[in-house]
Amino acid sequence: MVAERKLFIGHKLRRLRREEGVTQAQMAHDLGISAAYLNLIEHNQRPITVNVLLRLGDAFGVNIQEFAIDDTDTQSSRLQEVLADPLFAGLDLTRQDLRDAVERVPMVVEALQLVYSRLQQGTGAESRAVGEAVLGRPAEVDELLDVLEARQNHFPMLETAAEDLSDEAGLRQSALEAGLSRHLAEAHGHVVRSMPARVMETTPYRHDFHGKRVLFNELTPSETRVFALGKIVAELRLRDEINDIIAAAKLREPASEAMLRTTLTSYFAAALMMPYARFTEAALETRHDIDILQARFGASFEQVAHRLTTLQRPGTRALPFFLLRMDAAGNVSKRFSAGGFSFSRYGGACPAWSIVNAPRHPGNLGVDKVQLPDGGAFLSLAKSIRKGVPLAGRPQRRLTVVLGCSFEHADQVIYADALRESAPSPVGTNCRLCPRSHCEYRAFPASGAASL
Repeated sequence: MVAERKLFIGHKLRRLRREEGVTQAQMAHDLGISAAYLNLIEHNQRPITVNVLLRLGDAFGVNIQEFAIDDTDTQSSRLQEVLADPLFAGLDLTRQDLRDAVERVPMVVEALQLVYSRLQQGTGAESRAVGEAVLGRPAEVDELLDVLEARQNHFPMLETAAEDLSDEAGLRQSALEAGLSRHLAEAHGHVVRSMPARVMETTPYRHDFHGKRVLFNELTPSETRVFALGKIVAELRLRDEINDIIAAAKLREPASEAMLRTTLTSYFAAALMMPYARFTEAALETRHDIDILQARFGASFEQVAHRLTTLQRPGTRALPFFLLRMDAAGNVSKRFSAGGFSFSRYGGACPAWSIVNAPRHPGNLGVDKVQLPDGGAFLSLAKSIRKGVPLAGRPQRRLTVVLGCSFEHADQVIYADALRESAPSPVGTNCRLCPRSHCEYRAFPASGAASL
């Protein structure tokens, strides 16, 4: 398991205190510590302790598991990406300057990121004002991805709910489709049926809520059926609990709620298919051999890869994996940064990274050792997958799924064995942020004063 780190999250504690409208003396009294000690914690001169976190939860009603996540590096990376725009070319800011800004004035940093994001989504004069035409993702997508990263892509309530259902319904891993179909019939009065492909065409399944029917295309693979049944169970069984999670996220974009709801039902389905304790044990025992994990849990490559990013239960955390899913045009539909790796929010992936060639070799797993300009080395696994149901030769949508982790965990990942002695491939977050001027793939001028 990954060792626990000391938590320096003073900026989050200071922001909470200001939002609550209390002084340092008042908060210190509520937490049972001195004002001087609270001041040290707020300025990251002392780590926050477990006892203080517990008192914080009792006194101010915060979710301590979410509050205890140190997001300084993530926010610093996002600020660095914004300031890499030519509009800010005259500024001479170091990485420490960015960390200081995140720690001391986090709300100002968030405001700057929000304004820049809105400009990226604008057109005409708004886009030109930023100084560079860059395609930005819709605001609701970025907001959803932010919610997942803020919680380390881990939702304890959904993990517990999946475990409870498995026990209550007597689900067996080897017969999940039959078990979930039986549960839907007995607990919710829903009938599960398989329909001819000529009727369903390319639709994998349809949930007729009012008619209490789940209709599957006969061509839908088993792992997709089980996953769909898990999502439907979540919709019927966990409506209130999911509403609570959505309300706590305090979303700004109207479309974000529906996207988060879908994400949470999918999370529950994955937790049913790959129970936390058993899956974590299997992942560590096999050194994260994805082929074996797919076979043992009846899951797809993408389902296993995504599940590996969610294993962050306190006390039983596994490796911090990052995940990316994009289409042939570079549009990102899934993104989760962890272990020191930050994906670009504006623009595509680095063209020097082997992941961009994954669609040329469908079905094969591309394994690479890469190094970012700051010296960090990472292991990446990329695979081109098909989405949707095949029908009469119609082309299926192709996506690239990328899974990776810091190379410091190489001894725990079987795919790193062949790369231990090899030199890493130099890559960047994307061309706008990369300082390497001597790169044959470069599309924009190198950023920063020092070119590599």
